[in-house]
Amino acid sequence: MFTTLINWLDHRAGIRSLLSAMLLEGIPGGARWRYVWGSCLAFVFSIQLITGIMLMTAYSPSASQAWNSVHAIQYKMDFGWLIRGLHHFGSQTMMVLIALHMLQVVIAGAHLPPRELNWWLGIGLLSVTLGLSLTGYLLPWDQKGYWATMVATNIAGTLPEIGEEVRHQAVGGPDYGNYTLTRFYALHVAILPLTLIGMLVAHVAIFRRHGVTSTENKQGLVSNPENEHAKGTEPFWPRQAFYDMLACMVVFGIMLGMVLYGFAHKVTPPPHEDGSEPNLYEKIARYGVEGKGAELDASADRNTANYPARPEWYFLFLFQLLKYFPGDYAIWGTVIIPNGVMMILFLLPLLGFGPVRKLGHFVGIVFLTVLFVMVGLLTLKALDDDQPEGILGGIMKTGDEETRKKEKEKAEKFQHDVHEAEIKAKRACQLAMGGTHVEGGHVLLRNDPYTTGNLLFQGKCGSCHNFSAGKDDKFESWKGGKSASDLGDYASFEWIHELLKNPGKDTHLGLVKLRVLDDDKKPKVDAKGDFILAPAKGMINWRKGIDDAQARWRESEDADVKKKVAQQNDELEVIAKWLADQRHPKDKRNKELAKQGQAAFELGRNKCKNCHVLEGTNGAGEDAPDLTGYGSTEWIRSMIMRPMHGSRYGEKNNMPAFRDQEAPGALKEFRDLNPTVTDKQIQFLTDVERELIIRWMIRDYRPVFGGAPIR
Repeated sequence: MFTTLINWLDHRAGIRSLLSAMLLEGIPGGARWRYVWGSCLAFVFSIQLITGIMLMTAYSPSASQAWNSVHAIQYKMDFGWLIRGLHHFGSQTMMVLIALHMLQVVIAGAHLPPRELNWWLGIGLLSVTLGLSLTGYLLPWDQKGYWATMVATNIAGTLPEIGEEVRHQAVGGPDYGNYTLTRFYALHVAILPLTLIGMLVAHVAIFRRHGVTSTENKQGLVSNPENEHAKGTEPFWPRQAFYDMLACMVVFGIMLGMVLYGFAHKVTPPPHEDGSEPNLYEKIARYGVEGKGAELDASADRNTANYPARPEWYFLFLFQLLKYFPGDYAIWGTVIIPNGVMMILFLLPLLGFGPVRKLGHFVGIVFLTVLFVMVGLLTLKALDDDQPEGILGGIMKTGDEETRKKEKEKAEKFQHDVHEAEIKAKRACQLAMGGTHVEGGHVLLRNDPYTTGNLLFQGKCGSCHNFSAGKDDKFESWKGGKSASDLGDYASFEWIHELLKNPGKDTHLGLVKLRVLDDDKKPKVDAKGDFILAPAKGMINWRKGIDDAQARWRESEDADVKKKVAQQNDELEVIAKWLADQRHPKDKRNKELAKQGQAAFELGRNKCKNCHVLEGTNGAGEDAPDLTGYGSTEWIRSMIMRPMHGSRYGEKNNMPAFRDQEAPGALKEFRDLNPTVTDKQIQFLTDVERELIIRWMIRDYRPVFGGAPIR
């Protein structure tokens, strides 16, 4: 039956002659391990085609959805992590294999006549492969690809005369956006692959015409001998086929090992609706959540400041080269030297004619060896510059002490930016597990309390307040504040209890200054019109009074009087617990604690009600804020928007009001309600920015959109 099928196929398609041409090709000089690189390249390119087509079925080439779709491929699509990982590492593997193949070709003299046309096709294939790497780098539309592409297109813009037009055509307009992505996508999935396939077919056809370069076939005269026993030849099958297959499997194993090792960010997937655990298939199919596969940075955002942009490792040598040609000399690093090298590579075969063939062969080996060594050194130097202590024990660090100090500071700044970018990337990947925004993945971080809320706090509140990280926090403490309390643990029991025990600490009221009021309870100003400030002494004096009273009680010989110290300390602890409970919704507060707290609050020996009001207690509430709902989102929101209100700190509060100038009528209404407020007392903060700061303070890290109520 099998023979009948083969006979039928041979009659219709000539399959026997096709297999003979593929497998029985004569190899002058016999099978060699050094001949495997071309087959490995073709094998990896086939993987790129297959995985690329599979990725196209799930990828959305638009600036608003590209990152979202890649995230879905990486973390949500069955085996998407594997497909994307093989495609990602396949592109890098091709660069390594091309370098090895070129070196093997030059060492063998296979670039010399009569094989010069194939060498030139090889250079063309190298150029197209570089183009595929460059265009593919942008397609995830993440920060790394976005900023690296911006650097690359800006380099293209330095070309004499035509540079700006080349850059404009690549970008698709004045700025990077949807047109840029669609142009790179068209190049990556259609134009460049078709070009590469056409050149690859021609490359293989010409190679088959002249055969491998060996002592027996130096002049390319032995071509496809049909007789496998021809002098000096060996059939491709089985020995060379086995070598090629084994080499391809080793290459594939390395690629698969990189994918399984994992360079992606680990995320926590949402639980099943029924609460069940994922089965074995689901775990393997969605192994991307464990960090397997290729890295995905945060979504591209043009508003990012100081992103540590770097190209892929195989372009680092060009990046380093530019450092040596600053300013007007940049064209040497961007145009003259790279194109000069390509021109020399193109001209190398011309040194192989006639009696200079041996010299041309030697020159080719020396040039390519020097080229690879220089590329390697430039790459190592680029890596060395980005490490404060350098690599390889710092042996590549040069210059005097002052220069080294500046380079170290620059490298430290770079590593800090890299660390920040990693935090944002992991955060973006995690947030997207709950869904992505229709406007694009960049909205996730823009509306994220954990990242943007932190930055907003530093920018809007950080000049006055500090924010100390807790034991469970993964961010660094902010220590830029100079005139207000530390809000890192604000309104917690520990924070309030410490305030009651030692209000004069810098973390509480020690740095706070309040406005001095006149007899009409209006803020006093100096000759320059600035508010006159004085240290906040209210609670500090209150605590001093308590300490003095407790000191007298301790000296008393009356046992009942001595008990007052312990009783008062217990009462203040109850008050701290009651106040900390105020951050919760009213229906979720501890009713028994409220009774105990109110009793302690109203006791004369604690004197809280002399200044404060709390949940309807019979207090003064004139010189200090109303503590009802203290620490809740509503309380903080009111404090941010109207700190001079009577329910907060009144006219003596030196904190500005943060208002949304874009909200229709909001600013005018605020001025109407507060006619004495000056421009210095108003800072602009959008409603979304305010909510980001609030959620940052209370450590509610859900993005500010989607309708989920704030806790």
